[in-house]
Amino acid sequence: MSVSLDQLKAPELLYKSLAAKLVLGMPFKDLATVDSIILRELPPVDDADARLALKRLIDISMGVITPLSEQLTKPLPNAMALVNLKELSTGAYKLLPEGTRLVVSVRGDEAYEELEILKDIDATMLLHNIPFDEENIGRVHAARRLFEYLSENSLDFPVIHHIQFPNGTHRDDLVINAGTNAGALLVDGLGDGILLEAPDQDFDFLRNTSFNLLQGCRMRNTKTEYVSCPSCGRTLFDLQEISAQIREKTSHLPGVSIAIMGCIVNGPGEMADADFGYVGGAPGKIDLYVGKTVVKRGIAMEHATDALIQLIKDHGRWVDPPAEE
Repeated sequence: MSVSLDQLKAPELLYKSLAAKLVLGMPFKDLATVDSIILRELPPVDDADARLALKRLIDISMGVITPLSEQLTKPLPNAMALVNLKELSTGAYKLLPEGTRLVVSVRGDEAYEELEILKDIDATMLLHNIPFDEENIGRVHAARRLFEYLSENSLDFPVIHHIQFPNGTHRDDLVINAGTNAGALLVDGLGDGILLEAPDQDFDFLRNTSFNLLQGCRMRNTKTEYVSCPSCGRTLFDLQEISAQIREKTSHLPGVSIAIMGCIVNGPGEMADADFGYVGGAPGKIDLYVGKTVVKRGIAMEHATDALIQLIKDHGRWVDPPAEE
């Protein structure tokens, strides 16, 4: 996530936007909190409030990434310096205080000779970044080339897919682009995360898009996962209405997957690897499953959602919803 100086003026709003939990105004991380932010410009050294806001993020192990030039002129203790291969080759990063962690931005289409310098540094992570309007090489191809180089040279850097979208990018286009370019690599185990930048999009959208992509690639579950059939003439209940009811009561269970199926004809076979299943067994009756095994049959529909919740509790997968802050 990219953070601006203006956002540092309202720290609590920033913490909430990063999905940090707040206790007496202090941020705390959980499974759905952003791991790192990128700050293109550091606040002045004498801006104590802004720097305190950043320190509190660093104190909860959130990475704060800043350009090398900013870190050299307005150093922020324990922040990470973002450098490119040219800055590595010139040795400019050596002016940083000893122990400063490096984040290296790479394209993936560089000559292998240029990538050789990666063997001589201890980077915290790599950001794979091809300009959005690049026409000479595709992002996926460049990334696969980079991963091939890292593998052949036994370089085990975490790699984050960094996509910078220009102003005016439609949300649908952003989601599709992130899915096809980063998702195509993440599902193959190539990469460790995603960093989306879009100046005219709000934080919640970018954060949710990022986590949804990671969850879809089976990399990080931050919310309940649902599997549903497309509905057909055999469906024995209002699939959309019941799905909404179940989501309302169970959406706070990261790591739990629930299948909602309209009938028993194809339902059990289409539940994939869901932990629990809610399947129409007869008109007005619901069967409940654990995995692909039916455990309760013929539950009256008006009681079925509560019975599903009790089933989740019985198997130790339930937690109470977080209290409203």
